[in-house]
Amino acid sequence: MLSRRWDMENNHTAFLVVWGTEDDIVNTPAQSEVFVNALKQAGFYVRTVIVPGASHFWMWDPLDEPASHTAFLAPRLLRFLRERL
Repeated sequence: MLSRRWDMENNHTAFLVVWGTEDDIVNTPAQSEVFVNALKQAGFYVRTVIVPGASHFWMWDPLDEPASHTAFLAPRLLRFLRERL
């Protein structure tokens, strides 16, 4: 069994946490920001993307529309993956 200390010192998992500013389902300060802060305090690599104007269910926006929320996220997601993979 691995010790908790080993788990904390060897946390190589990177997190990209994404949320929209108009999410009416998730309470961002109570959930997303608390989650991000807990990950950082535990020593994880964390990046956030805050999508202006996005509600909770925006991932189905067309990627090929320049003004879509997914088009906003796409280059940031690619950069994160290139940095961490």
